[in-house]
Amino acid sequence: MSALITPLLLVALFVVAFLLLIRPGERVTALILAAVSLVAAVLVLLSGSLERAQGLLVAALALSGGALLSLGGERALSKPVSVNRTAKPRNPTQRTLTKSPTVVDLKFADYDVLDRIGIGGMGSVFRARRKQDGRTVALKVPQEKYLADAKFVKRFYREAEVLKRFNHPNIVRVYDYRSQGDEYYIAMEFLDGDSLEALLENRQLAFGETVQVIRSLADALRHIHAQNVVHRDIKPANVMVLRGALQDGKLREGGVKLMDFGIAVGKVLTRLTMTGARVGTPIYMAPEQAKGNRVDARSDVYSLGLLAYEMVTGQTAFRGSYEAVVHQQIFESPKPPKQVRLEVPGKLNDLVLGMIEKDPALRPSLDEVISRLDAGVLSDETFDDPYALAMSVQEKRGTLRLLDLKGKLRLSLRDTGAGVDDALPSAPNALAADEDGNIYLSLPEYRQGKSGALIRKLSPGGQELLAFGAYGLGESELLQPISMTLCGDLLFVLDGESHHVVVFDKEGRYQRRFGGRGQGLGRFEKPRSIAATPQGHVFVLDSGNREVQRFTPQGDYVSRYAFRMDRTSDELRPLHGLGVDARGTVYIVDGVASKVRKIEADGTPGNTFSLESLVGESTDAPWLMQVSSEGYLYAVKQGGQVLRMYSTVGDLLSSNDMYAPVQAIALVNRPLA
Repeated sequence: MSALITPLLLVALFVVAFLLLIRPGERVTALILAAVSLVAAVLVLLSGSLERAQGLLVAALALSGGALLSLGGERALSKPVSVNRTAKPRNPTQRTLTKSPTVVDLKFADYDVLDRIGIGGMGSVFRARRKQDGRTVALKVPQEKYLADAKFVKRFYREAEVLKRFNHPNIVRVYDYRSQGDEYYIAMEFLDGDSLEALLENRQLAFGETVQVIRSLADALRHIHAQNVVHRDIKPANVMVLRGALQDGKLREGGVKLMDFGIAVGKVLTRLTMTGARVGTPIYMAPEQAKGNRVDARSDVYSLGLLAYEMVTGQTAFRGSYEAVVHQQIFESPKPPKQVRLEVPGKLNDLVLGMIEKDPALRPSLDEVISRLDAGVLSDETFDDPYALAMSVQEKRGTLRLLDLKGKLRLSLRDTGAGVDDALPSAPNALAADEDGNIYLSLPEYRQGKSGALIRKLSPGGQELLAFGAYGLGESELLQPISMTLCGDLLFVLDGESHHVVVFDKEGRYQRRFGGRGQGLGRFEKPRSIAATPQGHVFVLDSGNREVQRFTPQGDYVSRYAFRMDRTSDELRPLHGLGVDARGTVYIVDGVASKVRKIEADGTPGNTFSLESLVGESTDAPWLMQVSSEGYLYAVKQGGQVLRMYSTVGDLLSSNDMYAPVQAIALVNRPLA
């Protein structure tokens, strides 16, 4: 048994010695244990057990030796080592050589380096003085880690060779370059100013200033395209605005400079990035570039258009992560500039939208861009169309707006929000217009227990003329106006809460009301919309009873329209929309078939055509419909964003994104001034 204990004791002691060796804080304990082992060895030896005494002596030596070795070892082991668990592991191939050189490190035969003025992923830019004539230049110096790559060095200086051939007041000039011995640099024109990116962060450019900057950059791009070079990285950070270049709204010649041709391509210049990597900033990247397809001069037009978009609206066209922006560049169109900022002139809006077309073939050439800028894009087109489409949207700016009959935004009449003069309290949920061009709005307005007039009458220019229709339970009062129509000199307001139609004259004086809750003739279960024909018929769509009832202007019930599920069924089809035209034709949306059913003025059925909801549009929301005097149908889901236009035979002519939820629409007659 004693023979077994001795080896085990030795193993245990050696383990303890090893642990004490790597636990420097307990070296004193190691020395104490070594002394105890030595005393024990002497006692065992005196007792006559030589074998055990040898084992204890070895243990004592191991303990004392380990402790003494630790005490005399490296200084780094003199205290516990702290480890940062959150830091990223250092790249084993990374060396201090990859750091950008400092001013002290840089010695050039022809230049005195003064200070560093910029740093990027591939190198740094230094301000320097040319010894020959004292000219101040900008030296672009690559990082040392790239100098071992012969291909990079070749391409780096190929860029310099091409840039040196450019001679344009809006392109940064290259004076000299060198790749000999320890000297690697490109000497460029030193620009005293700020990047366009920094300028846009400080202030919003006036439209006139924006046009001049875009004109200069377009001319610079035209110059490089003529030499078969495509820039591919147009962005605010690569445009320099020289100090004092913009004075009193005027841009001096050469006041902006296009810079950084590091990823330019062409017959004489190749890409300077890693193989297979996307190049360019995704926010300003053309769709074909985002797909990895071939780029050409039209790609620069697209990027310049996105730069113009940001300058006129104050925000980038696309936002999000890298992947999200790339997806948007390929599949989504941004909100038109005029939808973002209503002050944007229509011609400038149209030019920018043309430049950022997804299809390169649809983009204007730089010659056309410059021609249109020179012709003038700051004066808006006169909007004197005899008819317009009034629209209420859930936007603070341009809450009430006018569109032409092609669906293009033309005018903003009223806004919502605090701090805005004549602001509406909320987006109108119903609109109507009389023959004089006056517009009537219904405004459910509940603020801190107070309620004002729920109906407002505006002039054709948007000035408030009348406010009437107080909130309440009285006969002439309203609870929740949800739809309105005019018939002659009378305004019919459908109240979705009381289930009544309340009638006013055009001066806001109460006339009568009819309807009420129920399922009988002249009663409503869930009224949704109201419309009237010039012939004097008033129609009310009741989605609860699944019917459209017809009334006289005095409120007398005349007849109803409803559609069975099939010939053998008594169940009625749900109805989701109502409209009328000047000839007295009624348009009713069949919710089951997703079709518009026309009923002629004499009651005979007309043709039908499809009217389907888009993905994301509510299936329960009613269709808002208006029909022009020519018979074109305009339809949009309440709360939806896409306005459809249909021909007289039901062909879809256009779909226009309003970029905001639409609450109400109405055709407006615009009297000539």
